[in-house]
Amino acid sequence: MSVANPGLKRNLWWKNQPYKGVLFIVLIAVVSWIFELLLGQVLQLDTTSKLIYITIFFVWWWHLGFSLNGYPGNRFSSSRFGRGTFNLAILLGLSYLTGEAWKYISAQTTLAETSAGLWGQTAIIAAAASLFFFDNTIVTTDKIRDWHPVSGFLNIFFAIFFIAPAFTFLPQIWGLEPFYIPWYWYPTSTVFGSFFERWPLSKLDLEQPRLGLIHTGAVILLTLIMGLLLKQAGIDLFTTTAGPIFAAIWTTVGLGILWQFNMWPFASLSQPLKGIVASTASLVITIALYWLTLSLLNQDNTIQGLYWWFNILWVQVFLMAPGLYDGIGLWQEEVR
Repeated sequence: MSVANPGLKRNLWWKNQPYKGVLFIVLIAVVSWIFELLLGQVLQLDTTSKLIYITIFFVWWWHLGFSLNGYPGNRFSSSRFGRGTFNLAILLGLSYLTGEAWKYISAQTTLAETSAGLWGQTAIIAAAASLFFFDNTIVTTDKIRDWHPVSGFLNIFFAIFFIAPAFTFLPQIWGLEPFYIPWYWYPTSTVFGSFFERWPLSKLDLEQPRLGLIHTGAVILLTLIMGLLLKQAGIDLFTTTAGPIFAAIWTTVGLGILWQFNMWPFASLSQPLKGIVASTASLVITIALYWLTLSLLNQDNTIQGLYWWFNILWVQVFLMAPGLYDGIGLWQEEVR
């Protein structure tokens, strides 16, 4: 970042790193507390239901924040704050309606008794894979991939109304338990797609869908390796609450380095050194926060820790999403 006037730089200290990152940590903490008041105190939801609603928040966030490229908020306001506020209201409304629809379909009185959480986790990876692994080429063509909001609605039908329902409902038709893809792939996706910037695949000049298929394979492989290493450390990623807590913390830390701190202080490093150093730093911070979290909880209340981190993670991403509050641009413009 270049700043010609030192006096101006002092006035804009909160737009420079690491000040911007620290400011966002404080902001995330405050807004997370507000969401806890909304979900826990106002709506009186149990911990499992709160986790499911946050999962549904993520489902609609992917599309309002990325697929639809700011629509419909950008039709009502030209500012990020106005667009973000409008889209956040839409997101909360859609999430409430989604929860009510699941309760109605399942004939249950609480969301925790439905398969909404399983559906949501699969819908999230379907959207992420379409948008970022395959660069929005699965259900769109070169002609319409950047045609918003049409391409966004195509992704919504693909992720929310096709892939996720197929995984959730079809097994039940055959008398099986609902199938889903858990969200544990996300931290390794951040490492590979962002810290390493798809290195070494980025050097191979692969076109879609080849790049997307290899990208997906790399994320799956890294997730399996993560699960194996955690199991060696006494943390089972797939059968205990401690594993998801670790994954949630690593995701939060990874996105914090990427979004809140804009890869500071690693941004100037070249690959693969940037990826190695950033990944190592994120793991060290994650391990420290993981043990701190467990030390604050008793053995029978670890799900509460998972909810804490999911709430923080949700607030972190919605504050930074391009279709909601674009924190990257809003808080760190280049000043000349």
